[in-house]
Amino acid sequence: MRPHLVALLSAALVSAESHPGEPCEIAQHREFDFVIGNWLVRDSSGQAVGTATIARAFGGCVLVETWLGVGSAGESLGIIGYEPDRGRWRREFLDPSGVTLMLEGRLNGAAMVMTGKEYPADGVQMHRVTWTPTREGPVEQRWQTSADGGRSWQIRFYGLYQRIAE
Repeated sequence: MRPHLVALLSAALVSAESHPGEPCEIAQHREFDFVIGNWLVRDSSGQAVGTATIARAFGGCVLVETWLGVGSAGESLGIIGYEPDRGRWRREFLDPSGVTLMLEGRLNGAAMVMTGKEYPADGVQMHRVTWTPTREGPVEQRWQTSADGGRSWQIRFYGLYQRIAE
C-alpha cells in the first residue's frame, strides 16, 4: 500500500473512533456529500463508460469510490477524506496497473476542485479534477491534465454521473 494512502487510512481510523460532534461531524466534512451514491457515468457523447459507487466508511470519516469501467476503461479505487488541520480535501486514486495519484483541494463555490502531480518517465504532469453538482441532479466531473506547469489544460476525461438505484 502506498505511504500517502496508509497515512490517510490511519488518520481515518483514528477519526472513526472519535466521539460524536468531533472531527467527522464538522460541516466541512460533509462538503463532498453530493458525490455519495451509485452512479452510471456517461462521457461527453452520452455513451455509458462505467459505474461508480461512492460510500462513507470508517465511521463516516472517509469516502470510498469504486469505479468499474466498460470495456477497456478498467477499474480503480479512490479514497477521499477531509483534513481539518489543513482545511483541505485529499483523494488517493489507485488502479490495477499501478497508477497512483494524490489530489488535494477544496470546495470552490458549489464545485470540489482538486489538483495533484504525476511523475511519468517523460516529465511532470499536473492533474486538476472538478466535480460540480448540477441543478438536475447529476454530477459533472472534468479531469484535466497539463504538461506545461498549468499554462494550458487538456480534458483527459469528462463524465456525467447520473444516479442509479441503490
